Amino acid sequence: MKELQLWKYVSDKISSDKNITLLIVANASNASPGRTGFKMAIADDGTSIGTIGGGIMEFDLVTEINDSFSNNVELNFARKLHHSNLANGEKSGLICGGVQTIVFKSLSNKNSTTIESIVKSLDERRNGLLSITDSSFSFTPNKECDNEISIETDSNSNWKFEENIGIPNTVYIIGGGHVGLAVSRIMSTLDFHVVVFDHRKDVPTMDENSFADRKIITSYDKVSDYIIEGNKSYVVIVTPSHEGDKDALKSVICLNLQYIGSMGSKKKVDSIFSQLRNDGITNNQLEKIHTPIGLEIEAESPEEIAISIAAEIIKIKNN
Repeated sequence: MKELQLWKYVSDKISSDKNITLLIVANASNASPGRTGFKMAIADDGTSIGTIGGGIMEFDLVTEINDSFSNNVELNFARKLHHSNLANGEKSGLICGGVQTIVFKSLSNKNSTTIESIVKSLDERRNGLLSITDSSFSFTPNKECDNEISIETDSNSNWKFEENIGIPNTVYIIGGGHVGLAVSRIMSTLDFHVVVFDHRKDVPTMDENSFADRKIITSYDKVSDYIIEGNKSYVVIVTPSHEGDKDALKSVICLNLQYIGSMGSKKKVDSIFSQLRNDGITNNQLEKIHTPIGLEIEAESPEEIAISIAAEIIKIKNN
Protein backbone atom coordinates (compact mmCIF):
# COMPACT_ATOMS: atom_id res chain seq x y z
CA MET A 1 0.00 0.00 0.00
CA LYS A 2 1.28 3.43 -0.92
CA GLU A 3 0.08 4.96 2.37
CA LEU A 4 1.97 2.38 4.41
CA GLN A 5 5.05 2.76 2.21
CA LEU A 6 5.04 6.52 2.79
CA TRP A 7 4.79 6.29 6.56
CA LYS A 8 7.43 3.56 6.71
CA TYR A 9 9.69 5.82 4.67
CA VAL A 10 9.09 8.65 7.17
CA SER A 11 9.75 6.28 10.08
CA ASP A 12 12.99 4.99 8.55
CA LYS A 13 14.29 8.48 7.80
CA ILE A 14 13.66 9.97 11.22
CA SER A 15 15.09 6.84 12.84
CA SER A 16 18.28 7.74 10.96
CA ASP A 17 18.13 11.30 12.36
CA LYS A 18 16.94 12.75 9.06
CA ASN A 19 14.48 15.64 9.02
CA ILE A 20 11.30 15.33 6.99
CA THR A 21 8.77 17.76 5.59
CA LEU A 22 5.38 16.13 5.08
CA LEU A 23 3.01 17.59 2.47
CA ILE A 24 -0.68 16.67 2.44
CA VAL A 25 -3.35 17.86 0.02
CA ALA A 26 -6.05 18.81 2.52
CA ASN A 27 -8.63 19.69 -0.12
CA ALA A 28 -8.72 20.27 -3.85
CA SER A 29 -11.16 21.29 -6.57
CA ASN A 30 -11.90 19.00 -9.50
CA ALA A 31 -9.50 20.82 -11.82
CA SER A 32 -6.58 20.47 -9.42
CA PRO A 33 -3.86 17.92 -10.32
CA GLY A 34 -3.36 17.10 -6.64
CA ARG A 35 -6.31 15.19 -5.25
CA THR A 36 -7.52 15.40 -1.66
CA GLY A 37 -5.46 13.01 0.47
CA PHE A 38 -2.37 12.97 -1.76
CA LYS A 39 0.81 12.94 0.31
CA MET A 40 4.50 13.57 -0.26
CA ALA A 41 7.42 13.31 2.16
CA ILE A 42 10.76 15.02 1.47
CA ALA A 43 13.87 14.20 3.50
CA ASP A 44 16.92 16.37 4.06
CA ASP A 45 19.08 13.76 2.31
CA GLY A 46 17.56 14.65 -1.08
CA THR A 47 15.15 11.70 -1.31
CA SER A 48 11.35 11.80 -1.39
CA ILE A 49 8.26 9.64 -1.76
CA GLY A 50 4.74 10.32 -3.02
CA THR A 51 3.27 13.26 -4.91
CA ILE A 52 0.99 16.25 -4.39
CA GLY A 53 0.19 16.69 -8.06
CA GLY A 54 3.48 17.04 -9.89
CA GLY A 55 4.53 19.66 -12.43
CA ILE A 56 6.11 23.02 -11.75
CA MET A 57 4.09 23.39 -8.54
CA GLU A 58 5.65 20.32 -6.96
CA PHE A 59 9.12 21.22 -8.26
CA ASP A 60 8.91 24.70 -6.72
CA LEU A 61 7.66 23.38 -3.38
CA VAL A 62 10.41 20.75 -3.19
CA THR A 63 12.97 23.49 -3.92
CA GLU A 64 11.47 25.62 -1.14
CA ILE A 65 11.62 22.70 1.28
CA ASN A 66 15.23 21.88 0.41
CA ASP A 67 16.12 25.53 1.06
CA SER A 68 14.41 25.29 4.45
CA PHE A 69 16.59 22.28 5.32
CA SER A 70 19.70 24.24 4.38
CA ASN A 71 18.62 27.13 6.62
CA ASN A 72 17.33 24.92 9.50
CA VAL A 73 13.84 26.39 9.14
CA GLU A 74 10.76 24.36 10.11
CA LEU A 75 7.65 24.57 7.92
CA ASN A 76 4.35 24.25 9.77
CA PHE A 77 1.47 25.87 7.93
CA ALA A 78 -1.38 25.37 5.46
CA ARG A 79 -1.16 27.07 2.08
CA LYS A 80 -3.90 27.59 -0.51
CA LEU A 81 -2.60 27.55 -4.08
CA HIS A 82 -4.47 28.74 -7.18
CA HIS A 83 -3.80 27.04 -10.51
CA SER A 84 -4.37 30.14 -12.63
CA ASN A 85 -2.29 33.20 -13.46
CA LEU A 86 -5.45 35.31 -13.29
CA ALA A 87 -6.62 34.20 -9.86
CA ASN A 88 -6.43 36.28 -6.71
CA GLY A 89 -4.22 34.70 -4.07
CA GLU A 90 -1.01 32.70 -4.17
CA LYS A 91 -0.38 31.01 -7.50
CA SER A 92 1.00 27.51 -8.00
CA GLY A 93 2.61 28.09 -11.40
CA LEU A 94 0.05 25.79 -13.06
CA ILE A 95 -2.69 27.06 -15.38
CA CYS A 96 -5.13 24.12 -15.25
CA GLY A 97 -7.59 26.00 -13.05
CA GLY A 98 -8.86 25.07 -9.61
CA VAL A 99 -7.25 25.31 -6.20
CA GLN A 100 -5.73 23.04 -3.61
CA THR A 101 -4.79 23.53 0.02
CA ILE A 102 -1.55 21.89 1.13
CA VAL A 103 -0.50 21.20 4.70
CA PHE A 104 3.24 21.56 5.40
CA LYS A 105 4.53 19.77 8.51
CA SER A 106 8.14 19.40 9.63
CA LEU A 107 8.89 16.08 11.32
CA SER A 108 11.93 14.73 13.12
CA ASN A 109 12.84 12.02 15.63
CA LYS A 110 10.80 13.84 18.28
CA ASN A 111 7.73 12.57 16.37
CA SER A 112 8.93 8.97 16.23
CA THR A 113 6.41 7.57 18.73
CA THR A 114 3.48 9.07 16.84
CA ILE A 115 4.75 7.82 13.50
CA GLU A 116 5.36 4.32 14.86
CA SER A 117 1.72 4.30 16.04
CA ILE A 118 0.56 5.26 12.53
CA VAL A 119 2.61 2.48 10.94
CA LYS A 120 1.27 -0.04 13.46
CA SER A 121 -2.35 0.90 12.73
CA LEU A 122 -1.76 0.66 8.98
CA ASP A 123 -0.04 -2.72 9.39
CA GLU A 124 -2.95 -4.01 11.47
CA ARG A 125 -5.61 -2.30 9.31
CA ARG A 126 -7.08 -0.46 12.30
CA ASN A 127 -8.56 3.00 12.11
CA GLY A 128 -7.01 6.01 13.77
CA LEU A 129 -7.27 9.78 13.62
CA LEU A 130 -4.36 11.91 12.41
CA SER A 131 -4.53 15.52 13.66
CA ILE A 132 -2.15 18.31 12.61
CA THR A 133 -1.94 21.99 13.49
CA ASP A 134 0.90 24.48 13.16
CA SER A 135 2.07 23.47 16.64
CA SER A 136 1.01 19.81 16.97
CA PHE A 137 1.19 16.42 15.28
CA SER A 138 -0.81 13.60 16.86
CA PHE A 139 -2.41 10.26 16.08
CA THR A 140 -5.15 8.58 18.12
CA PRO A 141 -5.61 4.85 17.42
CA ASN A 142 -9.14 3.41 17.26
CA LYS A 143 -10.70 6.83 16.75
CA GLU A 144 -12.21 8.44 13.68
CA CYS A 145 -14.13 11.56 12.70
CA ASP A 146 -17.26 11.79 10.54
CA ASN A 147 -15.36 13.15 7.54
CA GLU A 148 -12.58 11.03 6.08
CA ILE A 149 -10.42 14.13 5.66
CA SER A 150 -10.96 17.79 6.58
CA ILE A 151 -9.27 21.10 7.30
CA GLU A 152 -10.72 23.91 9.39
CA THR A 153 -9.48 27.48 9.51
CA ASP A 154 -10.61 30.59 11.38
CA SER A 155 -10.29 34.33 10.88
CA ASN A 156 -6.97 34.36 12.77
CA SER A 157 -5.43 31.92 10.29
CA ASN A 158 -5.44 29.11 12.85
CA TRP A 159 -6.00 25.75 11.19
CA LYS A 160 -6.54 22.12 12.03
CA PHE A 161 -6.21 19.17 9.67
CA GLU A 162 -7.74 15.75 10.42
CA GLU A 163 -7.75 12.48 8.51
CA ASN A 164 -8.95 8.97 9.23
CA ILE A 165 -6.12 6.59 8.35
CA GLY A 166 -5.49 2.94 9.07
CA ILE A 167 -8.14 0.98 7.17
CA PRO A 168 -7.26 0.94 3.46
CA ASN A 169 -9.62 0.67 0.53
CA THR A 170 -10.13 -3.08 0.24
CA VAL A 171 -11.39 -5.14 -2.67
CA TYR A 172 -12.80 -8.56 -1.85
CA ILE A 173 -12.62 -10.71 -4.99
CA ILE A 174 -14.90 -13.74 -4.77
CA GLY A 175 -13.62 -16.22 -7.33
CA GLY A 176 -9.94 -17.00 -7.82
CA GLY A 177 -9.98 -17.89 -11.51
CA HIS A 178 -8.52 -16.00 -14.48
CA VAL A 179 -10.68 -12.90 -14.00
CA GLY A 180 -10.04 -12.91 -10.25
CA LEU A 181 -6.30 -13.05 -10.93
CA ALA A 182 -6.49 -10.17 -13.43
CA VAL A 183 -8.58 -8.04 -11.05
CA SER A 184 -6.09 -8.76 -8.25
CA ARG A 185 -3.21 -7.61 -10.44
CA ILE A 186 -4.74 -4.27 -11.43
CA MET A 187 -6.28 -3.43 -8.04
CA SER A 188 -2.97 -4.03 -6.29
CA THR A 189 -1.43 -1.28 -8.46
CA LEU A 190 -4.24 1.09 -7.39
CA ASP A 191 -3.30 0.94 -3.71
CA PHE A 192 -6.12 -1.41 -2.71
CA HIS A 193 -5.76 -4.13 -0.11
CA VAL A 194 -6.68 -7.27 -2.08
CA VAL A 195 -8.44 -10.30 -0.59
CA VAL A 196 -9.33 -13.26 -2.83
CA PHE A 197 -11.74 -16.10 -2.04
CA ASP A 198 -12.24 -19.44 -3.71
CA HIS A 199 -13.96 -22.64 -2.62
CA ARG A 200 -11.41 -24.84 -4.40
CA LYS A 201 -8.04 -25.81 -2.93
CA ASP A 202 -6.29 -26.70 -6.17
CA VAL A 203 -6.84 -23.74 -8.51
CA PRO A 204 -3.62 -22.87 -10.43
CA THR A 205 -4.63 -19.21 -10.71
CA MET A 206 -4.88 -18.99 -6.92
CA ASP A 207 -1.36 -20.38 -6.64
CA GLU A 208 -0.16 -17.88 -9.27
CA ASN A 209 -1.79 -14.94 -7.53
CA SER A 210 1.09 -13.04 -5.96
CA PHE A 211 -0.88 -9.78 -6.01
CA ALA A 212 -3.38 -10.66 -3.27
CA ASP A 213 -2.58 -9.60 0.27
CA ARG A 214 -4.66 -12.51 1.52
CA LYS A 215 -6.07 -15.67 -0.09
CA ILE A 216 -8.90 -17.51 1.63
CA ILE A 217 -10.34 -20.94 0.83
CA THR A 218 -13.97 -21.10 1.97
CA SER A 219 -17.43 -21.84 0.65
CA TYR A 220 -18.93 -18.84 -1.10
CA ASP A 221 -21.88 -18.65 1.30
CA LYS A 222 -19.40 -17.95 4.14
CA VAL A 223 -17.41 -15.07 2.61
CA SER A 224 -19.24 -12.46 4.71
CA ASP A 225 -17.47 -13.88 7.78
CA TYR A 226 -14.20 -12.40 6.47
CA ILE A 227 -15.41 -9.04 5.13
CA ILE A 228 -15.04 -5.77 7.03
CA GLU A 229 -18.07 -3.56 6.42
CA GLY A 230 -17.77 0.13 5.59
CA ASN A 231 -17.34 2.68 2.82
CA LYS A 232 -13.85 1.42 2.00
CA SER A 233 -15.00 -2.12 1.18
CA TYR A 234 -15.66 -3.23 -2.39
CA VAL A 235 -16.87 -6.69 -3.42
CA VAL A 236 -16.24 -8.22 -6.86
CA ILE A 237 -18.08 -11.49 -7.58
CA VAL A 238 -16.49 -13.54 -10.38
CA THR A 239 -17.03 -17.15 -9.32
CA PRO A 240 -16.86 -19.97 -11.88
CA SER A 241 -20.51 -20.95 -11.54
CA HIS A 242 -24.12 -19.76 -11.39
CA GLU A 243 -24.52 -21.32 -7.94
CA GLY A 244 -21.33 -19.72 -6.67
CA ASP A 245 -22.49 -16.26 -7.73
CA LYS A 246 -25.84 -16.76 -6.02
CA ASP A 247 -24.27 -17.98 -2.77
CA ALA A 248 -21.77 -15.12 -2.75
CA LEU A 249 -24.44 -12.49 -3.43
CA LYS A 250 -26.69 -13.87 -0.74
CA SER A 251 -23.80 -13.81 1.73
CA VAL A 252 -22.80 -10.17 1.14
CA ILE A 253 -25.98 -8.39 0.04
CA CYS A 254 -27.03 -7.38 3.56
CA LEU A 255 -23.61 -5.98 4.45
CA ASN A 256 -22.82 -2.25 4.53
CA LEU A 257 -20.47 -2.00 1.54
CA GLN A 258 -19.41 0.71 -0.87
CA TYR A 259 -19.74 -1.54 -3.91
CA ILE A 260 -21.00 -4.96 -4.94
CA GLY A 261 -20.43 -6.04 -8.53
CA SER A 262 -21.33 -9.37 -10.10
CA MET A 263 -20.19 -10.73 -13.46
CA GLY A 264 -22.64 -12.45 -15.76
CA SER A 265 -24.96 -12.21 -18.76
CA LYS A 266 -28.40 -10.66 -18.41
CA LYS A 267 -30.02 -14.09 -18.60
CA LYS A 268 -27.77 -15.46 -15.86
CA VAL A 269 -28.29 -12.41 -13.64
CA ASP A 270 -32.08 -12.51 -14.09
CA SER A 271 -32.10 -16.16 -13.05
CA ILE A 272 -29.96 -15.49 -9.94
CA PHE A 273 -32.06 -12.48 -8.95
CA SER A 274 -35.23 -14.53 -9.27
CA GLN A 275 -33.81 -17.18 -6.94
CA LEU A 276 -32.68 -14.52 -4.46
CA ARG A 277 -36.16 -12.98 -4.42
CA ASN A 278 -37.55 -16.41 -3.60
CA ASP A 279 -35.08 -16.51 -0.71
CA GLY A 280 -36.42 -13.22 0.69
CA ILE A 281 -34.02 -10.71 -0.87
CA THR A 282 -35.86 -7.48 -1.73
CA ASN A 283 -35.73 -5.50 -4.96
CA ASN A 284 -34.20 -2.57 -3.06
CA GLN A 285 -31.33 -4.80 -2.01
CA LEU A 286 -30.85 -6.12 -5.53
CA GLU A 287 -30.77 -2.61 -7.00
CA LYS A 288 -27.45 -1.85 -5.30
CA ILE A 289 -25.68 -4.64 -7.23
CA HIS A 290 -23.65 -3.49 -10.23
CA THR A 291 -24.32 -6.03 -12.94
CA PRO A 292 -23.13 -6.71 -15.55
CA ILE A 293 -20.03 -5.73 -13.63
CA GLY A 294 -17.70 -2.99 -14.85
CA LEU A 295 -17.95 -0.06 -17.23
CA GLU A 296 -19.13 -0.96 -20.73
CA ILE A 297 -16.00 -1.03 -22.90
CA GLU A 298 -16.75 -4.20 -24.91
CA ALA A 299 -14.27 -6.08 -22.71
CA GLU A 300 -13.55 -9.68 -23.69
CA SER A 301 -10.29 -10.98 -22.16
CA PRO A 302 -9.84 -11.37 -18.37
CA GLU A 303 -7.45 -8.41 -18.45
CA GLU A 304 -9.94 -6.18 -20.29
CA ILE A 305 -12.73 -7.23 -17.93
CA ALA A 306 -10.46 -6.41 -14.97
CA ILE A 307 -9.82 -2.92 -16.37
CA SER A 308 -13.57 -2.30 -16.78
CA ILE A 309 -14.17 -3.46 -13.18
CA ALA A 310 -11.35 -1.31 -11.83
CA ALA A 311 -12.67 1.70 -13.75
CA GLU A 312 -16.14 1.29 -12.24
CA ILE A 313 -14.71 0.98 -8.74
CA ILE A 314 -12.49 4.06 -9.22
CA LYS A 315 -15.51 6.04 -10.45
CA ILE A 316 -17.52 5.13 -7.36
CA LYS A 317 -14.61 5.68 -4.97
CA ASN A 318 -13.80 9.13 -6.33
CA ASN A 319 -17.43 10.25 -6.38
